[in-house]
Amino acid sequence: MKITIELKKRKIPIVKIDKSLNKYDNIVLFPDKLEKANEMLRKVGLPKQWTNEKHHS
Repeated sequence: MKITIELKKRKIPIVKIDKSLNKYDNIVLFPDKLEKANEMLRKVGLPKQWTNEKHHS
């Protein structure tokens, strides 16, 4: 449990986000995988718990 206590007391985050990765916003990196996923969603659909939830905007 020593590690957990140390993590809670840290003031500086352990993970740093590299801002240069922002250049990949809105870019599809793996179009073939995206197409396979979309095809699967067309065939099978969304899970019931997702389709029955009310979506808030």
